[in-house]
Amino acid sequence: MAKPIAKTPVFEGEDAIAVLKKMKEPPTKKDKEFAKKIRSQRRVLF
Repeated sequence: MAKPIAKTPVFEGEDAIAVLKKMKEPPTKKDKEFAKKIRSQRRVLF
């Protein structure tokens, strides 16, 4: 039987600010190319 999934930790302080700043940045060319590649595939390879 599988183990239960743990709760996601809550971001606070400097970690939360860093995540929000990163989310506001426009996607880079590399990010756009990666997204295009993923959309063109039927499944995501990890």
